[in-house]
Amino acid sequence: MHMKVGVVADKPTPPWSVRQIMLALEELGANAFYIRPSNIASIIGDPYSIIFTNTLKPVDIDAVVLRDLGVATTIEMFLRRVDLFRHIELEGIPVINPIESFITARDKYMSLCLLSKAGIPVPKTIVLEDFYAATKIAEEFSRAVIKPLIGSLGLGVLKVENPDLAYTISKTLAQIKQPIYVQEYIEKPNRDIRVLVIGDEIVAAYYRIQPTPGNWKTNIFQGAIAQPIERLDEELKEYSFRVLETLKLHYAGIDFGESKNGYIVFEVNAAPQWRGIQKITGMNPAKNLAKFVIQMKKR
Repeated sequence: MHMKVGVVADKPTPPWSVRQIMLALEELGANAFYIRPSNIASIIGDPYSIIFTNTLKPVDIDAVVLRDLGVATTIEMFLRRVDLFRHIELEGIPVINPIESFITARDKYMSLCLLSKAGIPVPKTIVLEDFYAATKIAEEFSRAVIKPLIGSLGLGVLKVENPDLAYTISKTLAQIKQPIYVQEYIEKPNRDIRVLVIGDEIVAAYYRIQPTPGNWKTNIFQGAIAQPIERLDEELKEYSFRVLETLKLHYAGIDFGESKNGYIVFEVNAAPQWRGIQKITGMNPAKNLAKFVIQMKKR
């Protein structure tokens, strides 16, 4: 019998990475299909099951690849979607990445806390709600980065080099009831390093180079250029596997900076994109992920 795998995001049509994963699963003989959290209902009691809302039929799956929970505009909607995948896990269906690990990685505050406690270098970071204090902290850093607590692709991330701008940004965040996440700006070359890890394998490692001298962001989405790293040094390999172990992830994209004091972890992405490196090298990490999912179910 063919293994049945649901690949999860909440766009009307499957995003590019989801399509890549589904194709890779099907090439390995699995039945892959697209799942939107908004189209799933949970039944608690008798019968105890998870059903599709459009057909009212049970969701019959052997594993789930969680790529995106979608936009939840209220805490109630967010908790409902998190609980849905907790429910799926209670049914004995593996979720990749596990929902608790997925949420922890998305939460920059807690993920950096756990990494720091594990002895993995991270930038000095302050999370607070008082915009006056945030302004003072940013001023003490001389150059700081203010970013959303939850986010990706470099969106909403601002480098701050004067107190007036720090004050304006911090006050705006406070007014819209958002926490303020202030991080020291790390001096580094015109690049960072993305390491893609799946299980016990480093699938890809590459520099993400600033598109222009004036654009300090190194996200591919922001125009950065991917350049493969032919040989990853042992220290980066060790840090990469330790990050995965600390956050209890099955796979991740880990962003490292090269600071004057050595490597430092900026962020961990539990649903990394790989379009940039695939375009340049022709390698397809979706195939590695599909193989991991199928082997994991067999274990």
